Amino acid sequence: MNAPLTAVLAQEHLTDLTRAAARYNEMPSRSTWRSGPAVVLRPAGADDEAVVRQLAALDDAPALEGPVLLAVVGGQAVAAIALDDERVVADPFVPTAHAVSLLQIRARHLSSHVSRRPRRRFRLPRLRLA
Repeated sequence: MNAPLTAVLAQEHLTDLTRAAARYNEMPSRSTWRSGPAVVLRPAGADDEAVVRQLAALDDAPALEGPVLLAVVGGQAVAAIALDDERVVADPFVPTAHAVSLLQIRARHLSSHVSRRPRRRFRLPRLRLA
């Protein structure tokens, strides 16, 4: 084959590959990153008892007791977790898998900070080898 023709074909092929790669390497826009509504995690207050009881009733589970963490999506509570025993109740009519996993991660994080107590250090005698 002709060397100049081969160079032109190789350059065109390289251009095609670069153009195809650019389509796959484009950064998604911020709106694509935030395609779903934001999940807000917050502690349930005294005024949220009815909301937690309603979530438990929807989930057909006993009401949560003790400190509770809520997952709120679009201003509506969709899931809750009890921090004492990590039981979860969620609205079965709303997709809550991501909110529940975030609640579980946060509950584990909070319980690890609460359970950290200063450990006693035992000093063992050093053995001297002669």
